[in-house]
Amino acid sequence: MIPAHRSFRRLKRLISIEQVLAHRGLLGRCRRQRDSLVGPCPIHHGDNPRAFVVSRSKNLWRCFTACDAGGDLVELVRRLDQCSYSQVADYLSSLAREPLRIVVPIEPTHAPTKPFSPFRRRLPLDPEADLLRHKQIRPHTARRFETGRYHGRGFLRDAIGVRLHDPQANPIGYAARRLDPQQIRRYGKWKFPPRLPKNQLLYNFHRVRTRHPQALVIVECPWGVMRLHQIAIPAVALLGTHLAPAQHQLIRPLRIILMMDADPAGKKAASRICRQMHAHPDLSVASIPDGLDPDELTDDQLAASLRHLLF
Repeated sequence: MIPAHRSFRRLKRLISIEQVLAHRGLLGRCRRQRDSLVGPCPIHHGDNPRAFVVSRSKNLWRCFTACDAGGDLVELVRRLDQCSYSQVADYLSSLAREPLRIVVPIEPTHAPTKPFSPFRRRLPLDPEADLLRHKQIRPHTARRFETGRYHGRGFLRDAIGVRLHDPQANPIGYAARRLDPQQIRRYGKWKFPPRLPKNQLLYNFHRVRTRHPQALVIVECPWGVMRLHQIAIPAVALLGTHLAPAQHQLIRPLRIILMMDADPAGKKAASRICRQMHAHPDLSVASIPDGLDPDELTDDQLAASLRHLLF
């Protein structure tokens, strides 16, 4: 449920987009141009230094490349963290109680942007994690997808690791599903390696492409891919709610079924992706109960929601 409008109006008076970027360590990547902040987009993790523009006086933002979207402070936090309105309100309320510390961005020195650096090493992961059991993901599925609880330190500390690959099947690192409720409230459920080219990846594409499927389901999250795998339905995940041109190109020859989360953000994303893919030769949208994610359905419910679209 969306909190009362006046609650967000108060928070937007107290907090600026600039403060949110500073709090997350993202402000240093931006440069000031008169009233604007300009830099690479923190939502789709691109490297274009002019993609993301913030109007400081209006407290509004826009991404002019892969996201092709914009909005206010609330929409920015929702997209950064892929979270609900209530989670946005919690985060902004906690931020409003902290002392305001804005670090003025250093004027650009035109230093080259560091490229994405793949992480090739395999890490030991526990497939018996409680979260995976809650998601109805069986241990042998978790092993196949190289996912599980990480008990060491570093990027995956206190998180479920999910191994990522590029479209050519090269391992490139791990996504981390946070487990600490406080971290989730502050930063969202997922974190990704710095500068990961998410707009060029589809989670699990390297596996399904070798099977030459007649139809492919697109979901938001890796858990949906794993659940569909357990009922022998090929799927890929966007790792978010946006479909970039490079991702569309990967799946262009296939019959596509969109199965987004049935929350407001997922429904909005499904409509936007359908408009993007209006020329796709065969595109369908699967319907699931309001407020649920695909991984929250039983196997029978998942199969029933797709059966008439697959056969």
